[in-house]
Amino acid sequence: MMDIDSPSSSPVMAEVNSKTSSESNNPQSTPRQSEKNLMVHPLAIIGMSDHYTRIQMGGSPLHPSSPVLGLLFGWQDGLDICIVDSEEIEYSHSSSSTPPSNGEFGFGRGADTEVTSHQQSIRLKIELHQKVFPTHELIGWYRVGNTIIPEDLYINNHPSSIVKELNESPLFVLMNPDAEDASNELPISIYESLVTMGQGNDAGPSEQPRAVFVGLDFELETGEPERIAVEKVFKAQATDGASGLDLHLDSVTSSVESMRTRIATLLDFLRKTHSKEIPVNYNLLRQVDGLLRQLPVLADDNLTTEFDNEYDDMMTLAFLASVAKTAKVVQGYSDKFKHVQDFSNSKVMRGGMFR
Repeated sequence: MMDIDSPSSSPVMAEVNSKTSSESNNPQSTPRQSEKNLMVHPLAIIGMSDHYTRIQMGGSPLHPSSPVLGLLFGWQDGLDICIVDSEEIEYSHSSSSTPPSNGEFGFGRGADTEVTSHQQSIRLKIELHQKVFPTHELIGWYRVGNTIIPEDLYINNHPSSIVKELNESPLFVLMNPDAEDASNELPISIYESLVTMGQGNDAGPSEQPRAVFVGLDFELETGEPERIAVEKVFKAQATDGASGLDLHLDSVTSSVESMRTRIATLLDFLRKTHSKEIPVNYNLLRQVDGLLRQLPVLADDNLTTEFDNEYDDMMTLAFLASVAKTAKVVQGYSDKFKHVQDFSNSKVMRGGMFR
């Protein structure tokens, strides 16, 4: 574990090699680390985005210039890491509510009592989260910003950091709020810190250990309950007068287009593999074979007969439901006519008795 005196004096070489991060801001980027199998769930990304949106739109007591950061929870089994959920924290614990002239709050400012109170608040949040989700552990932390700053490396590696205390090798997730809307990549980058031997300055030795950030590849993973919840969030947006049928058709259309895109990608992979444009990946080919074996054989006569029977049964049930509904309406009309007729007869009988 290396010692870092302060955020401003820490040697920082943010190694960035991300599709969503510009290499021009980090010219000394290194290749990504691919040994770890990293998976991210959509709920964690939605939590980070919601945290940033509430601060920017005034839904939080924090100043819009406050740093947006929080904790990441999930599970880890060897080299398999899964980020499942995110929990926001208020890092700027200074009692001053006025931001500095540069428009940004400094990390770690405030009196000792404020720092202690803030750390206790973070520990309480971690404890409450793990009581609800006992299998979750602290995986790392996140921040919303355009680029990596020296304080990121300080939080990730300083021995006094709660993140470093609860996880020897925490992950750092950077979400870019200014990513291009037309980009097909998620606006997040995931890093881990490594200690390397770097060039020292004139006052120090020629080589000294320094911490660097190295980008990690990740995959998006979701379960069926989580997928339903995410779809519910997207459907809850403003409809601008659109009917429920329009929203349903939009959802179906989006699903079909997504399926077509994936099928096109799969066909392109098979064509290039067949023409030997790319190396043969037997693992992927076995997955494709397993997927095809799950599909029904459309040319099977038994399947056609079964489909016709199902269709006939469905149409019969629809016809019977229509007949039952019509009979109920006729029955209601007959009851009303009977009541009116009985009322008229009773009125005529009362009139005859008084003549």
